[in-house]
Formats: sequence, structure tokens, C-alpha cells
Amino acid sequence: MKKVICSSLSVALATGLLIGCSGNTSGGGGAEGKVELTFSAWGNPAELKVYNRAVDAFNDMQDEIEVTLTGIPNDNYFQTLTTRLQGGQAPDIFYVGAEDISTLIENGTIEPLSDFLETEDSYVKADEFTDDIWGASRKDGTIYGLPVDCNPYLMYYNKTLLEEAGAKSPQEYYEEGNWNWEAFEEVTAKLRDYGKYGFVQEGGHPHLLNWIWTNGGEFATDDEVIGDTDPKVLEAFEFVHRMVEEGNFIFAGTLPEGQGMDAMFMSNQVGFVGAGRWLTPMFLETSIDFDYIPWPSNTENTLETANIATAYMAANSKSEHVEEAMKFISFYTSQEGQETRLDGEGNAVPSVTGIDEVVLNQEKPEHGQYLLDAREAGRVVSLEYTSPGLHRDLNDVYELMLLGDKTPEDALKEATEIAKAALEE
Repeated sequence: MKKVICSSLSVALATGLLIGCSGNTSGGGGAEGKVELTFSAWGNPAELKVYNRAVDAFNDMQDEIEVTLTGIPNDNYFQTLTTRLQGGQAPDIFYVGAEDISTLIENGTIEPLSDFLETEDSYVKADEFTDDIWGASRKDGTIYGLPVDCNPYLMYYNKTLLEEAGAKSPQEYYEEGNWNWEAFEEVTAKLRDYGKYGFVQEGGHPHLLNWIWTNGGEFATDDEVIGDTDPKVLEAFEFVHRMVEEGNFIFAGTLPEGQGMDAMFMSNQVGFVGAGRWLTPMFLETSIDFDYIPWPSNTENTLETANIATAYMAANSKSEHVEEAMKFISFYTSQEGQETRLDGEGNAVPSVTGIDEVVLNQEKPEHGQYLLDAREAGRVVSLEYTSPGLHRDLNDVYELMLLGDKTPEDALKEATEIAKAALEE
């Protein structure tokens, strides 16, 4: 999601060494009296280039504030960020994941944004965002983070690899109205028998929710955990568990060190990966012939609900320039800011209304419309993310199931017990 990175950062990105932001909690006064703000986010090198599009646009449009982006590696991003917040070395502005924002709200390290959004200095108003995008970033009616954009989950597939394996195209299944779990099992079995992996299954809560929701199940309502009483949830756990056992899926936690699902896909070792648009800029830099397909459904609906991943931009409460930080945040997430970042070869879908066309202004992949369709059908994780740290406890349970050390029944029982206890607290 950003733009053209300055030379020093480009060197770091090229070598994969995305080291954190420099300096203290605020940049203070810079050259020509400008307020200098530090901004940190996660992302692969291609994503950081997209992010910088909006940073440069903001820096060029006014003379009072200068923003500098520095990437923090995806691995242990939140741990790195919280360590810097505790040590007074955090950036003025930063991305925070939907699953972690409740922690920062609870410990008071990020500023409320609601009042600023109503001022003339804000480039965006709260009602410009889609209604269902806030998740845990809004507490008791107060907004603490603005949705950077959003990333509805769908699947990427390697067209050439599927053809070589003799598998039917998922697009054919979809057009027939038959893109379901049974079809996905057939295709991934073909890939397995061809000596490749069918799909990389990640272990986090949203990744299990994709199967629960596309099965018509519910782990939780807006105010209650019900996964242990909904048979469709157990059915989803059992399906994923069986697919890993039978070799159609490979659990991401068992991949060799340094071999993530993106690398597996780009090296033609796996036919499908599940993600939002964030992998697109990087995949476009390769020669792989790939496309999108919605998550397979196990209901009568051809297109079912899947997770919409989102990140929020927050202002460091200890920044010396909170107002300026809020101003940049409001630009970055505004219609103008999102259009600047996401038009053409962008890495996400807008979280504001009125600019959906930016997703379609791209030759490849062919079916960009599926991103918009998935956003309309999908939703964000809500209740589970209101309890700080709950997602990590759930991930630990799911990992044991995917490693074969816990049955689906036991995993679901433990996950719901943990979630109920955490949310009651």
C-alpha cells in the first residue's frame, strides 16, 4: 500500500532488512521548520512502495509536515511495536492489526480520534467509511484507529500449475455454480498427486473462521461465543483437519524456516493460497500466471461470507505532535489517500465508499471484481478481537490441531472455553 521509497529504505527493503523506526516518539522540528513525523507499518517491499505513494502525496501537498515511513518486519511486528511504545521509542503513527488494537486501547497508548474527525483539519469523516469495518477499533462509541483500507479474503491460484496437474479450473467450477468444498478437495487432491501442495492452511483464528463462515457456521455472535453449540463449526474444524492429514493442505506452521506461503506460491510448490489483495503487487513482479477465486462455499450459496482483514492507523499518545499525526492519518485513510495508494497495482480494497473502481483499474489478475464481491459478502472479526491477546491463545489451540496433536472436537471445546473465559473478564 505505499509508494516510491526513499533510497536508504529501498536498500533495506532490497535486502529484506526492514528495521524499525529511528529516534524518539516524535521527530520534532525539521528542516525549514517542518514538523517531522515518523510512521511505521508492516509489509513486503512491494507493499511498502504502495504505502509510500500516499506518504509522498501528503508531503508534496503541504509545507508544514514531513512524514517518513520505515518498515518493521511482519514477524513479531506487534511485539516490536509494544516494546518501543514502552521504551518511548515508538513512531508517531503506526499500523496496528485488528486483533491487537484492543490491547493499545486498554493500556492507553493510542489517542482517541473521534473529536479530530469532526474538525476542519480532518481529510475524512467517520461516516465516509463502510459501516461494518470498525471491529474492535471503536469502543464505547469512541474511535481509536482509522481503517487503512480492507482486504477481503479470497484465494489465489496458479493457473499453469493446475493445468499441469490436470485439475479443472476453479473458474469453471465457479461459473457452473459448483465452487464448493467438494470441488476444492478434488482440485487440491490433483495437485497433491502431482507432487505439489494444494493449499497452505494458516493457523490463526481468522483463517479458521473462513471455513466456519463459508460453512454457514458461527463461532460467535456480537455478544456471545456459540461455537460449541453450532455443529457447522465442528464440521469446519473436521474438514480442515482431514485436508491436512490427507495431504491436500499443508499447515503453514510446518513449512521450512524462511519459506512462507508467498514463497511457496512463487516457486510453484503450491496451487492455492488464501489472502487479501496484499500479495498482488509482489506476485505481479513474477512471471506466474495467477488469478483470484472466491473462497469455496459449503452452503447453497455460490459466494459465502469470508473474513475481511483490516489494519488501523493509530496515533502514539506520547507523540509531541499528536494533532499533526492525526492530520496525516486522516489523509492517508481518506478517499484521496486510499485512491492514491490503491489505484491500479494496489494491495487492498477501499474502506471508504465511492472509489471501488480503483480495484478494477488493473489488467492482472483478470477477476479483480471478486475482491469487491468478497468485500460485500464478508465481514470483519468483531467480538473475539475485543479481548486483548485472545487471538494468540486461540492460535495456540488451532496449531495443536493442525499439527495432529489435538482432535477437532477437543480443539473446538478448548477454543470456546478460552474465548468465553476471556470475554467474561
